[in-house]
Amino acid sequence: MSDSLLIALLFLACAALGALAISLPLRRRRRQAPLLGSRNIRPTVGLGTVRSATGSRNSVVVDVESVSGQQFVGRLRRSADPLLAELRPGVVLLVEFDPDEREQLSLADDIAAVRAEFDRMLIGKGLLTNGQLDLIRHGVRSSGVVTGMRTTGTQREDHREVELDLMVRRPGGGQFPAHERTLVPASSLTDVRPGCVIDAYYRRGDESVVAVCVPPC
Repeated sequence: MSDSLLIALLFLACAALGALAISLPLRRRRRQAPLLGSRNIRPTVGLGTVRSATGSRNSVVVDVESVSGQQFVGRLRRSADPLLAELRPGVVLLVEFDPDEREQLSLADDIAAVRAEFDRMLIGKGLLTNGQLDLIRHGVRSSGVVTGMRTTGTQREDHREVELDLMVRRPGGGQFPAHERTLVPASSLTDVRPGCVIDAYYRRGDESVVAVCVPPC
């Protein structure tokens, strides 16, 4: 899975856990049986795009891209959930699958587990540190005006490392200066120029460290 897609998913999670790229309205919670029934396998999460929703096998054919970058075709059984009848080609949704039996898919139902899976992947790929992610998940969300920006020359795939000087707004009033080194998508470097406003997170009572979020363009 591309870094840009991962960062986009992270921002969807920051905005609302339920907005993780799923277009199908889930009107009720589902209790999903373990994949393959008799095996105690921890499923892997992927992003699926419906290819077709008809066929003799009474299943929905889905193009899947896993969090590790694998791409394959899987199937959702229509009989597993009546909500699958609402799926149409082009709909994007989160799916789970057994890595050893990838063709058999189920709808991702545990949003907390999905978020944890993406968190581990973002840290593993070096796009965020544990400290930055902790601030984004549990800190105060605010905004900061960029007052200075310098590229360090370090890059990771399609991301560039920058040092930012910010003036961060306190939600209750006032502001404070901050300095942050972070990776941003190369396509978004123009969004961190002096004068730009970006999302910033910090711990209430501790303004010495901030984390910023800059989505890909």
